Amino acid sequence: MSAKTSSRHLTGKWLLALLTTLVTLGPMTISFYVPSMPSIAESLQAPIGAVQATMTTYLIGFALAQLIYGPLSDRFGRRPILTAGLLIYLAASLLCTFAASIEQLQAMRMLQGFGACCGPILGRAIVRDLFEGPAMVRAFSIIGAAVAVGPAVAPMMGGLVQEAFGWQANFMVVAIIGGIVLMLVLIFLGESNLNLNLHAAKPRAVLRNYFSLVTNRTFMGYVLVSALIFSGVFAYHVSSAFLFIAELGLRPSQFALIALVTVPAYVSGNFLSGRLRMRGMKGRQLIGCGVTCALTGAALVGILADELSLVRVLGPMLLYFFGFGMVLPQGIAGALQPFPRIAGSASASMGCIQMASGAVSSVVAAGLYHGDGAHALGWVLLAVAMAAGLIFFTMVPVEADPDELHH
Repeated sequence: MSAKTSSRHLTGKWLLALLTTLVTLGPMTISFYVPSMPSIAESLQAPIGAVQATMTTYLIGFALAQLIYGPLSDRFGRRPILTAGLLIYLAASLLCTFAASIEQLQAMRMLQGFGACCGPILGRAIVRDLFEGPAMVRAFSIIGAAVAVGPAVAPMMGGLVQEAFGWQANFMVVAIIGGIVLMLVLIFLGESNLNLNLHAAKPRAVLRNYFSLVTNRTFMGYVLVSALIFSGVFAYHVSSAFLFIAELGLRPSQFALIALVTVPAYVSGNFLSGRLRMRGMKGRQLIGCGVTCALTGAALVGILADELSLVRVLGPMLLYFFGFGMVLPQGIAGALQPFPRIAGSASASMGCIQMASGAVSSVVAAGLYHGDGAHALGWVLLAVAMAAGLIFFTMVPVEADPDELHH
């Protein structure tokens, strides 16, 4: 794998490793505290819906911040904006440990999401700065695999921390991780945006850039398909702790091990997507295969929801995560490839739409859940997968292949 240019400190696999860590930080923080949700409800004497809303507020902060980080990084560079975002993340994570009410925790989670989004948004933009063509797709495939492993491993770590030290310790751990990442950025990561756009942060230019992106049919096609499938993952995360811990009686550490089950499915889909793309299969074809797998898995969750069991939920979710793994790297590459001059804004728009979709799906899944098994999850998954299929057929035309756009 080669890059067009490089960070002044890191190159090659070490650069990609740091970028992967940055991109994984946000998704990991979403799920690290999931095993603590029932304990938070008990400790803060809060209803289940209010605890689930801490994930929604995180996603809202995450989505809104991307619209700010993207243009600022196009104007002032990736490194200073990344540093500022990581400082916000570190402070908010520490404040979460001292939350005395569910309302305080919801507010701090929003601030935490605001800071955490700097990793994924700017990590993706740096990949767009440094890589091109098939190398960029492969980089996004590697990062995409880590994005799946991180949120799956995070509940395992969070479950162990929860049982040993309680829910506050989970937020202290992510604060420590954020501090380490900040040190690595300051020491090892140079500036990748060598062509600063002096007008990118001006309000009129920002609005013009975002308008050009959201009115671009190809961009929105790739983004919406990816975001809708992605939103089903958030619906699963916000539901799973209560399904498996509250209803089936698993301990937090057991639940954490269950979270790992979806990793091989996502990584397999992601790996196959990257390999087939490198061998000449078009991104649109791979996205179509992924959406089909996700839709089938979603339908099976609903069909099997009459009796709650691990097999009836995890079996279909493996197929859903496999499809998600096929869709995500192709959707990211297809959306960002045509916009080198406003890569930060393009990445921000994509991330904002993804997280806004996740926030909506998590709210709907939480609102429909009444302690009656996986029915609510099945309906939400089916709705987002069907919508993704509709967008795929109507907004991602055959000629809108990343390589064709590049040439």
